[in-house]
This record gives sequence, structure tokens and C-alpha cells, in this order.
Amino acid sequence: MKVYIKPNSSFFNPVRYVLKIIEKNRCVKFELSDIIETADLIWDTDDDRSENIALSFYEELSKSSPQLRGGNSLNENLEVNDGAGRVDIIATIFYMINCFQEINPVESDLDEFGRFRYASSYQSKKGVIDENLVEKLIDRFCEEHSIIGTKKPSTFFISHDIDTIYGSFLQDGFWALKKMNIGVVLKLILWEISRRPHWKNIDQIIKLNSEYDIRSTFFWLVNKGQGLQGIKNADYKIDSEQALLKLVSESNNINGLHKSSSDMTINDELKKGKIQTRYNRYHFLNFQTHRDWNKISDSELNFDCSLGFAEHYGFRNSYGKAFQPFNISRNELHDFVEAPLNFMDTTFQSYLKSLTDSVGDTIIKMYEKNPLNCDFSLLWHNNFFTNYKYNSYLEEYKRIAAFIYENKIECLAPNDLIKRNRLEW
Repeated sequence: MKVYIKPNSSFFNPVRYVLKIIEKNRCVKFELSDIIETADLIWDTDDDRSENIALSFYEELSKSSPQLRGGNSLNENLEVNDGAGRVDIIATIFYMINCFQEINPVESDLDEFGRFRYASSYQSKKGVIDENLVEKLIDRFCEEHSIIGTKKPSTFFISHDIDTIYGSFLQDGFWALKKMNIGVVLKLILWEISRRPHWKNIDQIIKLNSEYDIRSTFFWLVNKGQGLQGIKNADYKIDSEQALLKLVSESNNINGLHKSSSDMTINDELKKGKIQTRYNRYHFLNFQTHRDWNKISDSELNFDCSLGFAEHYGFRNSYGKAFQPFNISRNELHDFVEAPLNFMDTTFQSYLKSLTDSVGDTIIKMYEKNPLNCDFSLLWHNNFFTNYKYNSYLEEYKRIAAFIYENKIECLAPNDLIKRNRLEW
């Protein structure tokens, strides 16, 4: 299908970008043409055959206007309108997928750690955090233009943030004492004496995952102790744990950087930790999209998976797939792939206070609701592989792993997500 986009317009690269997203999403191809008469699809405000163009939206976007904040660009139906009140589907996709509601946040948009709050989002206000809205918009666009493409089965990306490996004796021990479970206390003491802390369980996680044909990614902190904003970084020294990183890589799993709460740059942390990786997740999900995406682009990284709300599971950018963000300040692509985080154990345990035995059902039902065109990202910390303080979260993980195995769902590594979702620009 041939496409004409008015050259040098404020919407040229945004429209081109969204069409590239649709190409990846549907396995179709658009051919950019400089001859308007031969085009099947036209974006040109001077042509009567043009697609709807929300010109004022693109002009505000180029200025990073505060009017974009918090879903202000969307109408009651969560759509971007042009000047005549018609829906611009392409602009709506562009706005949602790139988290433009998070541009220039004010203090009330952020929590005490500087993270964009779920309560500040249009997903919260409209109750659509579990809706893959971008996918529905792509459906609508393809139907309107008789574009027949292909959807692929949804996948999982499974990871483990390694924040603490020496905290079990105190935390599990305190839990056991409150429960008057002396047997657990004695086990913990024995493990400490034998220098086998209960949460130093990377080998057990690898063994468990291998039973379900799961290849996962482990994210490591390189800074120990108190970080910025009172956030606690690792309780281990990365230099002393190189054997664990070696175990991960030799077992055909993947190591990544867990960018700490510190003033160090990403590249400095990679160098300090001796982590041979280009993959990252921010510790505590403590990052801001349009600020820190620039930092990622300026680093050696080519993959990030920090884009999720700590307070709620679902789609932070209303899209189910990994994607390459757009840099509006430079009017070009960022040079890395972002895989949004959909599910995190601490979201259910600390924020939602979910019943533990409901967690697996929630995740499985969300997959069953979206069996196509989603790259579901699941984070399970190493300290949640326990039946002590984090009671039965191990069993919930096993339920999810069994569901993945029994339904032959593909589990992807970061490099797989990069290859499948990097745009041909």
C-alpha cells in the first residue's frame, strides 16, 4: 500500500513512525511515495482525500507543551481529535504508545520518589489500565482501510530483579517468630551457618525455570546500601557475587543491569559491575520516561524494561508489545527497544494487597484476554521464591510457569524482543 505524507510537515515523522509500528504489529508493508496521485493513503492538510490530521496536536507536541500532560490531549473517548472534531487514529496511537501524558510532569503527578503516579494517568481515571487500547486502534485503522495483516501469538518475557540475597535471615526469621514457627527459624539459622542464605537462590530459580523450558533474565544492582531519595540499593557487593552472574550466563540465561538509585551514569554502572550486557531495568522502577529515555539512548544500552506502574498491573502505555520509543525533542527514534512491565510480584503484595492465591489467576486471565500480539513482561524477585515471608508466592509462580509450559507459550529473551520490534527506519 502506497503512502504519501506531506514532506517537512510537523506530522511527517510521527505518522511515518506509527505506520512502522503497524507494519511490525501486522506483518504488513507500507511504501512511502513522494507522488500524491499514486498514493492509497494520504496525510496532507491541503488535500481533500487526506486522513484526519490533528494539526494542533502535532504542533503542541513539537513544543513538548504542558497541554499534553495527564491525558489532556484525549477526549472523553480517549481519542485525539482534529480541528473539526474528527478522530485522528494515528495521533492517538502516537500519543498513547510514547507516554506523552508524562511529558513535563508537575509535582502532583509524581510520588515521593519522583515516579509518575498511576493515579495521575488517564488509565486510572478511565479505568482502562488492563485494556490494550493501541491494539484496538490498530484494528480500527486496518479495518477502515481494508488492510489484511497477521497477528502472532502472545509471548512472555520473564525476569528477576536481584535486590537482596542476604535479607532472609532477618525478614523470614521475623515472620517465623511472629508465627511461632520454630522449625523455620532453625532452618534459617542452619542455612546462615552453612553460608547458604535462603534468598541466595539463583541456582534454584534457574533449575525451576528449566523444568518449564523458561529462559529468564536476571537484573543486578552494582551499588550497595542507601541510595538517593532514601531508596535502598543492594545488600550485596557485586564484585563478590560474580560467580552468580557466571552461573546465569553459563546456564543460557541472561544478565542485565538493575540501574541503581545513584548519581552514577548507566555506562559507569555497567563498567563498575563488570556486567557484559546492554539490557536494563531501573531499580524501584524509579525513572521518568522522557527524561531517562534520553539517558538510555546516550548509553551503551539497547534494551530497557522499566515501563510499568508500581501500583498496578497492566499497560502503562496502553500497548501490549515491546516498541521503540520516539524522541520528540530530536524528531527521531530512540535507539533502543522498551519492553513495558505488565506484572510485578510487589505490585500485588505491597500495593494492591491481593490475596496471594489470586495472583496467578489474574495474570493467566489477562493473557487469555489477549492471546495475540502481546509481549507480556513478568517480574518475580528472587526473595519471592519462598513460602515464608512471601507466603505462597512460589506456588503462584509455579502455576504461571505451568500455564506457559502446558500452552506452549514462547518465552523471549531481550535480544528476541529487540529483533522482533526494532523499527526499519
